[in-house]
Amino acid sequence: MTRRSRCYYIDEIDRHEFHGYALASSLYLGETKFQTVEIVESPKFGKMLILDGKIQSAALDEHIYHEALVHPAMLMHPHPRRVLILGGGEGAALREVLRYGMVEEVVMVDLDEEVVDLCRQHLPEIAGTAFEDPRATLVTEDARDFLQRSDGRFDVIVQDITDAVTADFSDVYYRAIQRCLADRGILTMQALELSLSDYTGHIGVRQDVERVFSSLFSYRAFVPSFRAEWGFLLATAADVNPLDFEGIAARFKERLGPGAGLRFYTPAMHRAMCTLSHELADLIGQKDEG
Repeated sequence: MTRRSRCYYIDEIDRHEFHGYALASSLYLGETKFQTVEIVESPKFGKMLILDGKIQSAALDEHIYHEALVHPAMLMHPHPRRVLILGGGEGAALREVLRYGMVEEVVMVDLDEEVVDLCRQHLPEIAGTAFEDPRATLVTEDARDFLQRSDGRFDVIVQDITDAVTADFSDVYYRAIQRCLADRGILTMQALELSLSDYTGHIGVRQDVERVFSSLFSYRAFVPSFRAEWGFLLATAADVNPLDFEGIAARFKERLGPGAGLRFYTPAMHRAMCTLSHELADLIGQKDEG
C-alpha cells in the first residue's frame, strides 16, 4: 500500500519498510481506464511517473533502468532490424532502441493510451523525438492480444511492463513471445527487484520464462529512485553469449560509439551488470565468467 502526505510521497514496501520522497509539486493526479496515474516533481529525483502507487520512472535516473534494459540485447544480436517494445509508455525504451541506425522498424505496444499521452504532455524530455521517428509505430493494445494476433517476426523484443503485471505472466504468455521472435531473436525484460537476499520474485519470473526458452541470463543494475538492485533477464533460443565481453565492446564501438549520448551503459558497465551476488548465482545456477 502506498500513500502520500502533504510534503512527501510515501512508498510503503511492506509493514517493516517505507521510503519517503520530498515533493516540490504535483503535475497530474487522475485515473485512466486501467490504473491510477500520478506525475510529481521531487527536488532530488526530478519529475516522477507513478502508476498504481509505484514509481515507474524518475528524471534523475530513468536512463540507468532503460539503458540497462535495452542495450545488452541490442548488442548481443548480430543485426537487429525489427524490434518490438511491450509497454514502455514514457517512450524511454523506444528512445534507446532508436539510437541504432541499423534498426528499420520499432513497434511499441502499450495498453494505456492515456498514460502515453500524459507522458508526452508532462514528461516530453524523456522520449525526446522518439515518437516522431518514422521508424516507430505506436499500437494501443494489450500485449497479450497483440502477440496472439501478430504474424511479425522480431529480432529483439523489449518487455517494459510494470512489475505487478510481469509477476502475473505465465509460460503461455512467453510462448506467444517466442512465436513472435525471429530465429536468432532475443527477449530482454525487467524481472523484478533483487531485494536484500529475497530473490523470490525474480526467480519466479525466471522459472516461467525457463519453461519456454532454452537459454536465460540474469543481470542487474542499481536504480536509486527504486532504492534497490533491479533484476533483468535475457532469454533466447539462439547461441549468444552475454559474457562475450570483447564482442560486446566491439559492437558497442561499431554501433554506438562515444557520441551515442549514453549516460550509464558502457562495455565496462555491461561486465559489472553481469556479476551477480554469489547467493543469487548459486540459486539460479548461473556463472558470471566467460
